[in-house]
This record gives sequence, C-alpha cells and structure tokens, in this order.
Amino acid sequence: MRCIICEQDHSADEACAPNARLAGTNTRLADVLAMTARTSMSPIPQPAPLPVDPDEALVGTAVGSFKITRIIGRGGMGTVYMGEQAIIGSKVAIKFLHDHLSSNSGLVQRFYAEARAVNLIGHANIVNIFDMNVLPPGRYYLVMEYLEGQSLAEKQTPMKPEDAIPVLIQVCDALDAAHKVNIVHRDLKPENIVLVKRGRQDNFVKILDFGIAKLFGASDGGREQTAAGMIIGTPEYMAPEQASSSPVDGRCDIYSLGIIAYQLATGRTPFGGGNIPAILVAHLKEVPPAPHLVNPAVPKAWSQAIMKALEKKPEARFPSAEAFGRALEEALPGAAGSLKPRVYAPPPPGAPGAQPAPAPVVAAPPPPAPAPPPVPSSSPSEAGVLIGTPSAVQPAPPPQASSPSKASVTPTKLDRLATPIAQTPAPAHPRHEAKFTAEVIAADGKSLGSLPCQDISRGGLFLSSDTLRPAIFTRVQVKLPGMNLVQAEVVRHVTPEQAKAWNMSCGFGLQFVALNAQQKEVVDQLTKGLPLSSPTPAPNNLTDDHLARKVLEAWAKRINGDHYVVLALHDDSDFADIRARGRELKRELEALKARPLSQAQVAMVDSALKRVQAALESVGNAAARLEFDGHRGNFRGVAKCIAAGLTVTEMEQIRAKFLVAHPGAESSAHIKFLSANAFENANDLPQAVSNYEQALKQDPMNLKIQQKYWALRRKMGQ
Repeated sequence: MRCIICEQDHSADEACAPNARLAGTNTRLADVLAMTARTSMSPIPQPAPLPVDPDEALVGTAVGSFKITRIIGRGGMGTVYMGEQAIIGSKVAIKFLHDHLSSNSGLVQRFYAEARAVNLIGHANIVNIFDMNVLPPGRYYLVMEYLEGQSLAEKQTPMKPEDAIPVLIQVCDALDAAHKVNIVHRDLKPENIVLVKRGRQDNFVKILDFGIAKLFGASDGGREQTAAGMIIGTPEYMAPEQASSSPVDGRCDIYSLGIIAYQLATGRTPFGGGNIPAILVAHLKEVPPAPHLVNPAVPKAWSQAIMKALEKKPEARFPSAEAFGRALEEALPGAAGSLKPRVYAPPPPGAPGAQPAPAPVVAAPPPPAPAPPPVPSSSPSEAGVLIGTPSAVQPAPPPQASSPSKASVTPTKLDRLATPIAQTPAPAHPRHEAKFTAEVIAADGKSLGSLPCQDISRGGLFLSSDTLRPAIFTRVQVKLPGMNLVQAEVVRHVTPEQAKAWNMSCGFGLQFVALNAQQKEVVDQLTKGLPLSSPTPAPNNLTDDHLARKVLEAWAKRINGDHYVVLALHDDSDFADIRARGRELKRELEALKARPLSQAQVAMVDSALKRVQAALESVGNAAARLEFDGHRGNFRGVAKCIAAGLTVTEMEQIRAKFLVAHPGAESSAHIKFLSANAFENANDLPQAVSNYEQALKQDPMNLKIQQKYWALRRKMGQ
C-alpha cells in the first residue's frame, strides 16, 4: 500500500524511510504518530482564517425583490453588484456606498446627488436610476439600470471615424441635456461611457457616474459637496479651469470629451505619461499636435473639431455640447459639409415623440436646508487627493516653496492646482428655491390636502408628509403654481425610518403623466428655480385696464422669485436702498389700485403688495436678513447686517441655529480659512481672497473670517 508520509509502497508493518530515521528501525507508523503527538511542544498550527471581505458578504443576500448574485466592480465611493429579480429574472445594478463612508454625511449626500442629477436630466443616453434605499444599520444603495456592453476604455484605439464619431455625437446629446438643467459631469472619461446594443444600433451610449456632478447656478449658490483641498476629476481628462481651480461650467465637459475624441482618433491621450502635476500643467500650458498630424487617417474636419474642443480658454471652445455635436456630424466621412442625419437616440421622457417607458422613480429630496452639508473635515484634504479615478502614476513630491515662509504653511504650485474649484459667481438676481405648496386630489375627487413640495424635476416631484402616503401606482391630481390640475402617479414612499437614515423628509414621490406643452414649460421653470412667466394668468377681457396690464406683466416675471428678485435688487444692497425700493414699489402698486381694474387685476396687485411686504420684513430688518442671507451663503449680505449694528450675542444665536442645520459647515470653513492664511502669508492675495470667500460661503456668519476677509480687501484697495 502507498504510505501517506513517504509516498512509497510498503506494508503497514514496515516503517517508512523518513520516520525510520526519526524514531528508529522497524517502528510502526502508529507508533511514530503517537510519539510525534507526545513530543510536540504545541499543537500543529492551523492556518488563520481569511478575513471576510465586507463587500463579498452581501453576495447572496436579498435587497428588496432582488438577490445579489455577484460583484460587478468597485470604485472610490462604492461597490456595484448585479441583482436579479427572484421571480421574473430581470437584472439590475445595485451600487452600495462603501461601509466605512456611510458615517460621513457629506459623502452620503454626494452619493444621493447622483440619483438626483440623473433624475433631473432624464436622457436616454444616461444610465437610469430606479430607486434608492438603505439597509440597516447604514448601507446606502442605488438601484440602477444593468448594462451589458463595453466601456470606451475597453475599445481598441484608434477607432475609425465612422465608428467613433457617432458615439461622440450621442455623448454630446446627453451632455447638452445635462447642461440645460445646469448639471456638469466633471469626471467624463472612457470608463464612464459604456456602449450597449439597442435594437439595431450596436454602439448605443450610456454615460455613468454622475456622483461628483455639480449643479451650478442653483439655489444653493453653487456650493459644492466636496471636501476642501480635493481636485475634482481625472487628471488625463481634466479641463484647464479644473486644474487651475477656476469656476467651471458645461464647457469643462466639452474639453474632457475633446480629450476622449483625441484618444479615439490617435490611440493616445494628448497629455499622458507623466506624473499628476506634470499632466495638470500640460492641460494649462501645452498645445498638443493636431490629431491628423499624429494619425494621417483622421479627417481634417474631425481633427479641427477636436482641437477647438481642446482650447485652453472656455470661451474659445464650442459654446455648447450641441454645437460640438454638429461639428462632429459635419466631420463624418461623406458629409460633404452638410449635416448628416442625427444618430438615433430615443427622446427623453416627456419630449415630443417619446415612446412610453417605465417611469424612473422620483428621487426623494435632500434635507430642507438650502444646501447639502459639506464633507466634514475628517475627509482627506491633502493636496493632490482626487475624487474620481486616480491616476496610475503616483504624484511627484511638491516643489519647494519659493517663499521664505515655512514649507508646512506656504502654498506650493501643486497646492494651487489642488485647490477646490471656485464657486461660479452668483447672477445679479439669484435664483430662488423651487419650494411651494401643492394640493393633492384623489381619483374620487376628494382633496387629500395641501402638502409642501420639497423637490421637483421635469419628470415628477416629491411631497413632504408625515402621515399621508397614497398607495404606490395610484393616480392623483396635483395643483401646481401657474397651472391647472395635472395627472400624476405615486411611484415611491419615504418612510420615517428611511427619512431618518437619509436625513430627509417623510413623504412620497409622484411621476407626472401626460403633461401638455404649457405644463411642461411651467414645470421646467419650477425645476430650474426661475420665476414663472405667468403665475396666475388673468383673463384678457374688456374690463382689464390696459395701463395696469403692462405694469402687471412686468410684475408677473418676478413675483415668484426670492425677496431680492421681487425687489429687483442685488443681494448685497444696503438697507437704505432696500427700504427705499420697498416704498417705491408700494406707491406704484397703490397707484394702480386707484385705476379701473378688473377683478383679476385687483387680485394680482394685492398679491404683489403682499410679496413686497414679505420681502421688506425678511431683508429690510437686520436680524431677519442675517438668518435669510446666512442660509443662502450670501456672506456679502451678512456683512451688511453686521454693519447695521447687530450685537455679537444676536449673531451667535442665529449662527448657532445655522450650524445645526448645516453640519460640517464650520469645519469645512476652517480648512479654507487656514488655506487663505497660508496664501496671504505667501503674498498670493488673489488666492487668499478666493479661499476666504469659499470659507464664508460655508460659514457666512463667522465673525473672525468676515474680519480677515474685509481687512484683506481693504489692503488690496478693493
């Protein structure tokens, strides 16, 4: 028989060679094993159990009606799994926020923002997000469309123009839709563009990962959900304004798509192969060779379109993604200078000609505060930390500071590159929050009451309610500002448990059903936070006073705006100007009441007078204005309140309430304050001003930062 020790053939009575040498000649195997057991000083060591991967632990578990079958991929913020519906076998992708990030409220809000951004855009070339929820005790997840296909990163390059250009045009279509609702992707790269099969079209585009998208120019004043000190994006595909911490808009996505187009045309990125600082500096200063010089097979028209998208200054690029798409159409082989037919992409939900499709679930609203909470200071904030896909090449050590100040506090060139993107300047008349009361009427005609709307998109809205939640898939009618009753369907509930986990309101989401063109226009205005062109249209009958009609038409354009919009004043106006404007508008409206007005016109004048009075009570009084401007991040308005003579005690009481409503604001502001001090010590005053302003947008009632900021402005003669 074969021995299990020496692996030689011998009888059970014979000792194997190794054990014979160990225990003596003719020793039986049983005796050898017994002797080994007696003489051992310790038991035979057992291999330590392998650590359990927390991501793997979710495989095989159930999430709602889906069973998690396997891991699809991992990213910086979360892990994506495949989920299968147990009965009908349909597949979805389920994206879980990493467990160790769940306690960071800022990151949870950024994770949630991905669902909101996708829902606001509503485009066929952007991956759908159907639901969001949380598993106890705090595993946040999104349920998304499952895509079977290849990312552009997996495609072999260079690609033929007739293959690459239709893909790029679809990306332009999706970006144009995003930019029209004021959303910038900011991390566009080949890994985030997936090609799937749709009907007869093999390379149908789906764009992923709006997790760091920026909602610019919105009611939060453009505040970002990003930790101080982080670069937003992926170095190889980053626009110069991202690398230099300048304000960004949709044109940074055009630049990133230009980099992708360059790679598809030539087989390489224009600025690659170096470390992160070198790549960022190249984006700022170097002009790459035109693609047709690198690859002679590239049509010159395509090469010219790519180079225009890669202009260093945003104003020199295409003004919109749609314009870039049209230039690409003209570059298609055989176009002969005329526009080629658009590559087929289904219209977005609700657009003319759109086919009925399963309605995506309306994302529940963020907390009622004007802006999502910033990332607490516990998040990484060192120079060179990236949000997005990190470069494979490690960053080089930062260059030595030229200033005589200590290296630990002196900003280096890399520090400047790693400064967060500056906020886009606010418009002259800031946009107001799209919050209003909507009446809900059941199918039987019974009113269910008027509920506060916490969020609205082109597809639907979210109503806040602690008790009322109509059954899923039931039809109701909703009365919105500026329109008659509209049909809607209940598509999701947010229970008290979910509301607590997500730091939001209880309530239910509604999906609009069959809006007409006028209703779509009103919803679009509400979604963008713009004043309605006609909040309560009055009948144009013979009893209307013609002079009053002209005045009231001007009022109708701003009556639904915020207090500064109603008064037609900038948000840093002096109190004297605010009160004078209020008196002027009241006189104008009271004079109208003396004219022969129709009943509808009288109602509009009364409504306007109420809005003027409400504006004066909120921004014409120092304490009330301090609270109003503080929640809007309007630090210049706060400065006017300080100058008006508010006491420190009054300010601190109002600021304490603000900090409770904005967790993490104080710590994030402190980080920017320290950066501003470092720039000021290095005599880089413009950067110091920029960092002080970013700190004040986070914590506008911080007296110490206010004093430092205005002292520096006086020093600069501003």
